[in-house]
Amino acid sequence: MVGGAMAIGLSKLGYKVAVIEAHKPKPFDKADLPDLRVSALNRLTQSLLQRYNVWDKVIAMRCQQYQRLSVWENSTRALHFEASQIGESYLGYFVENRILQLALIDTIQQEHADNIQVVYGRATSVNVTEGSVKLDNEIHIQANMLIGADGGNSQLRQQANIGVTGWQYEQQANVLLVKMASKFESATWQQFTPKGPVAFLPLFDGHANLVWYADSPMSQHIRNTNNDVIKKEVLARFPSTLGDFEILDKTGFPLRRMHANTYWRKNVVLIGDAAHQINPLAGQGVNLGFKDVDALVESIKNNPITAINKQALINYEKTRRMPNLIMMSAMDVFYQTFSNDISVLKMLRNLGVQVANMAGPIKHKVLKYAMGIE
Repeated sequence: MVGGAMAIGLSKLGYKVAVIEAHKPKPFDKADLPDLRVSALNRLTQSLLQRYNVWDKVIAMRCQQYQRLSVWENSTRALHFEASQIGESYLGYFVENRILQLALIDTIQQEHADNIQVVYGRATSVNVTEGSVKLDNEIHIQANMLIGADGGNSQLRQQANIGVTGWQYEQQANVLLVKMASKFESATWQQFTPKGPVAFLPLFDGHANLVWYADSPMSQHIRNTNNDVIKKEVLARFPSTLGDFEILDKTGFPLRRMHANTYWRKNVVLIGDAAHQINPLAGQGVNLGFKDVDALVESIKNNPITAINKQALINYEKTRRMPNLIMMSAMDVFYQTFSNDISVLKMLRNLGVQVANMAGPIKHKVLKYAMGIE
């Protein structure tokens, strides 16, 4: 997703771009169930995709707008963020990752075919000094710059010998695709418990994703156990207001905090999860990646890329490194503060929620920042 947007941004500046993808995403069929991998896109990301003529293609397929985000430990002391509180009609959208990938590819093929070539294959050899990549289908690509948008286990980052700092969280995020028995509001919520958070993400046509944080043994149990058994355990673990549902599919993925020690080296620059991974509590991970795209495109616009001019990469890292670090650290504090049963912290948490609900201007400022409109 982030790499496709980066390619379009560079094409708009007149650069020739090769996008290397392992395989084509499955074509869209409105009869398909939603995918398990979904992203919460904020207004800043939506604005970027609108400028790149991608957003209308997303809307033409499917997505889900949401107007409210609620967070609580004790339901009587919930913290509600509502779009109407700041004069907006919605907070953001939930979009399946594959839908966004398809929309980006469609825009590339329709509007940027002269500048962007999408190449399907896997890199077998990378020379970061020369800027060359050889694929398993014998294709050889030579470039002035290699952009690593290849995720948390970035092959390009490893080839460039860029180290990382971070850690694996003890818990994993388990995602259950469900079909709700009755209609629900276009709102997302998250409850914190001593055993970890649980969350509800609304999707289209009565579907939703339930997110259940759990340790490795429990995560394995969730993924490998009969859906009827897991449903009973979900009803016991999730808030009673959840209602009835049918489990259609499930998956899980590890949680990791990672930050590259530098965002660039020689002819390699990193964006998105290749540069930073964050706890997904607030759904900010992919939005940080699109902010990287915006910043790097702007830096290259002001300092065109050549074989020897790296000023754009220097400026890009200065622009993005600290905001990314602040966001991932804030998510860590949030996660550690709420995911325990220490009595003193519990009292402080409840007090903090009450204060936050009363602190109108501060609360609104936080909401605008998360939405990407400030």
